[in-house]
Amino acid sequence: MQKKIALLHRHPKDRIKETNAAFSYLASKGVDVLTYKTFDRLNGFQKCVKDLMWIFYAPLLVVFRGYDVIYCDDSFPIYPALVKLVSPKSKVVLRIGDLHLMYYFSGWVYELLHWFEKIAWRMADEIIAISEPMAEFICYESKRDVGFVLDPVDPKYFQCEGAKVEKLVMFHGYLTANKRVDLLIRAAMQLPDVDFVVIGDGPDKKRLMSIAPKNVFFKGWVPFKSIPRHIAACSIGVALRSDNPGNDYVVTSPFLQYGIMGKPCLVTKRKVFGDYLWQFSTVDQMVKMIKYLLNHPEEGEKLKEYVLENHAAEKIAGEIWEILLSL
Repeated sequence: MQKKIALLHRHPKDRIKETNAAFSYLASKGVDVLTYKTFDRLNGFQKCVKDLMWIFYAPLLVVFRGYDVIYCDDSFPIYPALVKLVSPKSKVVLRIGDLHLMYYFSGWVYELLHWFEKIAWRMADEIIAISEPMAEFICYESKRDVGFVLDPVDPKYFQCEGAKVEKLVMFHGYLTANKRVDLLIRAAMQLPDVDFVVIGDGPDKKRLMSIAPKNVFFKGWVPFKSIPRHIAACSIGVALRSDNPGNDYVVTSPFLQYGIMGKPCLVTKRKVFGDYLWQFSTVDQMVKMIKYLLNHPEEGEKLKEYVLENHAAEKIAGEIWEILLSL
């Protein structure tokens, strides 16, 4: 008899695929998908409120439901501990995609909240990190064994073909100050003959537009289904993250999306990328790499091979499913 399995995530079913490409393959196994019905990631206040509510709302979705396994696919902190408390006979699996507390807190406040977070980690029956450096960090902090299954991207959503625009560098994502999109703006100032396009919306958009040179074009928010068409048109992708320590452990979705479409991708230097060649720390390094990659598109094909082999969503979902069934 198949185990009764629940999948918990804040985002609605039709939006989970935007942040977790393995979702549809897991959902097809017959698990119960338990989420908010609506969740607006672009509404800062509403998002903050619902984030905090999720800690207490998620346990209500599983209480008295008799699940054998509860897969906490959403990595928002602490709530899996409450899930375990209300459903102690269930095996609780925590998939940690982000170290959220590191993003928002530091000093004694972080240490206090992290103390509770570590308790929650110890209460989970199984922890799956999304990278080897993250697994090593959590293992050290929680004093327990932690495995990792890499972040996924689904090739079937990124098969769009279109006319490529020569000398076009692209960034897409939520526009906040900690994304360091300023680096892209400053690189554009040094490369007036190259066009840059920024796709996305967020609280930092207005400021970025005010300081951008004429060769930077802001497209605003576009639906997820349209992203592949824009990637197909660009020459190079840029995946930016701040120097917040939490970002050291996370491979950003745009990196995988550019890669799966055979586009070279620059990334801000982080532990998670190991010896990946196209990492930069300064604007000058970024400019030098852009100049090189504009003339070497074959680097994108190399990245595509790597992403297909290691990050394909169906493969990742299969690895997670085996873990869920093993408990």
